[in-house]
Amino acid sequence: MVHSTLGHLYLRYYKIEDRVLTGYGLLTSHTSTSTLELSSEVDPSDVAGSSPTPVIPPSTLSSTPLSFSSNLLSHIMSTPSADTTRPSVAIISLSTGLFNHDKLSKDQNNFSSWKRQFIHTLRMNQGANGYLDGDIAPPDRSSEPRAYSNWKANNGSILGFMGLVIDEAEQEVIEDATTAEEAWKLLVQRHAQEGPVKQVQLIQEALGTRYSSSEKYTTTSSKLTTLNKRIFGMGTLNEELFLCITMINAMSNVPELRAMRENVAQSLAQSDGTAPDLTKNPNAKKYDSNDIK
Repeated sequence: MVHSTLGHLYLRYYKIEDRVLTGYGLLTSHTSTSTLELSSEVDPSDVAGSSPTPVIPPSTLSSTPLSFSSNLLSHIMSTPSADTTRPSVAIISLSTGLFNHDKLSKDQNNFSSWKRQFIHTLRMNQGANGYLDGDIAPPDRSSEPRAYSNWKANNGSILGFMGLVIDEAEQEVIEDATTAEEAWKLLVQRHAQEGPVKQVQLIQEALGTRYSSSEKYTTTSSKLTTLNKRIFGMGTLNEELFLCITMINAMSNVPELRAMRENVAQSLAQSDGTAPDLTKNPNAKKYDSNDIK
């Protein structure tokens, strides 16, 4: 039942201890008080178990305002509760079914295509490829424990996934790696060192392939197509590069040149090629037959 207006109801002020809210930047004074003025058209006597609320004169209430600090939002976001509810690094559920490639194998010399497929797969998983180059760095463990835990779990998932799509020889290379970035660098270094040498071997294999009545011509054509893709997948051949490759290959029968052969192959693989565009990249590292001679 609605009755006449009771008038204004005043709530007693509540003393708030500064040790509760000052730590969050909510209060700038030692204590604060607040008044709240309400009006009602509901008679408390109509509510079972209720009694009239005494009217408290305004003069008995303090009017000290509740003061908020200007950095409230930023302060709250930096507290552990923000890390719990909105961690800076979220958990990634890897969808490994997107990966469609043979296992990485040095014998197969398929690093170039394997690398492309692996990066694309992680990129489709919320940009997880950022774990390979260090773009997604681990958060501070003490200030962001939840985010750090998520990062560690994501890193472990990527590292495990990497191990499943490479052969046993490659697994031994990354066995002691603790991060996906570290394992990735080891694989890149391992396969970059022997690029030119392997390219020569593939060229030799291609030139030694012959059509035969003992094998379907379509099968032989398929082999040549695959070899061709692998050869040029390691880098486009030009006159100077081919010369460097043949010089590297010519060192293979001389034991005392073995160390030099490996160094030359590594230097060539880690350079920007035999003819980099210095106008676009003045700091490009050139490597050609003059460096070998």
